Amino acid sequence: MSQSELYIPPQGIYFRLLGYVSQCVLYSRARPDPQVGHIAVKDQFDDQFFTLIPGQGARKGLYAIKGKLSGNVLFSRAGPSPNVGHIGGNGQFEDNWFKIEVGTGQFAKQFRLVTPSAGVALYSRTNVQPFVGNISSKDVFADQYFSFLFEDMKVDKVEYDLKLGKVISSTPIVLVDQVLANNTSRDQELSFSINQTETQTSTFEYSTGFTVTIGTSFSAGIPFVGTTDFSVDVSQSNQWTWGQQNTFSKSYTATFPAKAGPGETVRAVSSVNKGDIEVPFKMYLSSKSTGAKAETYGVWRGVSTWHLRHTLSVE
Repeated sequence: MSQSELYIPPQGIYFRLLGYVSQCVLYSRARPDPQVGHIAVKDQFDDQFFTLIPGQGARKGLYAIKGKLSGNVLFSRAGPSPNVGHIGGNGQFEDNWFKIEVGTGQFAKQFRLVTPSAGVALYSRTNVQPFVGNISSKDVFADQYFSFLFEDMKVDKVEYDLKLGKVISSTPIVLVDQVLANNTSRDQELSFSINQTETQTSTFEYSTGFTVTIGTSFSAGIPFVGTTDFSVDVSQSNQWTWGQQNTFSKSYTATFPAKAGPGETVRAVSSVNKGDIEVPFKMYLSSKSTGAKAETYGVWRGVSTWHLRHTLSVE
């Protein structure tokens, strides 16, 4: 994963910093000591949340890391002691500014927090004290890698790029096969009807942008294949769950007439196409605590049915 592929949250979106080796998250608090340290990820408190302040000018590409509860920014320096801690303000000192250095291989979704001014990288470990500290950034170890655990976000809306929708596979299936016989000596007006419900499946798959928490629920319309192109069914806004296969229903209801001569049997076959379709989407999210905005891009994939048609034949 390159630097450009790692999602860097904008200022105002809060996250926890999870140590790869320790499986602990950093905190920043006024008391008790230590004011900056780490704690098991399962224990969630406000002092574990941070936001990024992007650097400007000569600090472009660097970030200050500000605690939500403490209001302080982290520092990481070679000396004096303590080497790692926090201080008020928005990053007036060089040791407040970090480079987010993306890992490779097994650390492809992780990153190191390097302070260029001091040439040190943060670590989080549980085997040797100090548990949270820093070491020369030239020496790369697994306990220097972190990942973002984002705060709860609200999905505001989902937009589909219908022009890029694709039918991956398509097979005709018969919904109803009806036979009506005219056993009289005169022409008869017959009526055929269909009332069938098909269960469909779909998933939202992540591509880039904000990493949505698995289990997040949201409402969105359903893409479908129309007569000539893709559309969205806005009359039915389903409740979806991110990271799970979702099911929804599609009903086909129709009544159509047929004429049968004396002694004729009329067969009516109603069929649809069933197959795999995919449509790119853009998801708009906002922070539940600050209203800060984020976006997620991905592909909606579904097993769906479309193009209801009827065939009449005389037997």
